[in-house]
Amino acid sequence: MIQVGDYCRPASVAEAVTLCAREGAVSFAGGTDLMVKARGRSQFRDKTFVDLGGMSELSFIRDEGETISIGAAVTLTQLLQTAAIKESVPLLWQAASRVANRQVRNRATLAGNIANACPASDCIPALMVLGASVTVTGTEGERTIPVAELFRSCEACLRHDGMQVRTCFFLETVTKKLTLRQGELITSLEISKQSAEQRSVFYKLTENRSSGMAVLNFAMTGSLGADGTVTAFSVCPGGVFPKPRCFPERENPLLGRLPDRALFQSIVQEISDSLAAEKDTLAGYAYKSRVLPEILQDGMAQLFLGIPMEGSEWSI
Repeated sequence: MIQVGDYCRPASVAEAVTLCAREGAVSFAGGTDLMVKARGRSQFRDKTFVDLGGMSELSFIRDEGETISIGAAVTLTQLLQTAAIKESVPLLWQAASRVANRQVRNRATLAGNIANACPASDCIPALMVLGASVTVTGTEGERTIPVAELFRSCEACLRHDGMQVRTCFFLETVTKKLTLRQGELITSLEISKQSAEQRSVFYKLTENRSSGMAVLNFAMTGSLGADGTVTAFSVCPGGVFPKPRCFPERENPLLGRLPDRALFQSIVQEISDSLAAEKDTLAGYAYKSRVLPEILQDGMAQLFLGIPMEGSEWSI
């Protein structure tokens, strides 16, 4: 019989769902965020921890033709060691390669990176612009949710300087930061393969330029037609909004036009206007509001004009 405060390793998704439906149950896979959050916090003492790490039913990477399917127990290291990921979704591969350090990536999972729902996540912006979705399983069965519809706004996250995970008080992100129902688990992710025409850039700005949490980051994708005009564009900045969002959300002024700096500025202005609404909430607003427009314009210049941005070794 499961007691309050127990540690459980279910053998199947069905068993995991039953355990997670219990009051006070907390699921995790790699536990990289959990271990930091729980340090010295008595509020975690009576939780029932459900360990999904290494579950064979969730440890898969499958080529489904036009999409790639990734199980929730797949670590970031396993992801980076899979040729199909680097070849088919290079933007995700690049973002995952910038998460923390090798020791963390050996334990951390892509599903866990999403479930933690940190606005400064490195993988979430890439998944957003790639139009990824997650399959979740609960007591009522399975359902599919676009990643863009998975997150709740969490203004409290923006108040943390650097968005350090140790300052996040939300252990149970399912109810605080995600649109999942109690007891539901992310069991897999589905990502459309990038086409040959789909260009992409990932950029991360940290305090130490190595393993730190992102101060700012972004992922963007775009494509050009045979005549050199823009046929598609999407960008998702990280570290600045209470939940992940892509731009532009209205009619895209880039579409059907030859890319140039003036057009880039029009996109960036929309993002800057939205960022201004977070002025009283976002830690480091003065710095971020000044730097974000610059790195986004540089990113678009690399994406469409081939002009390398500073730190472009981290872009594709």
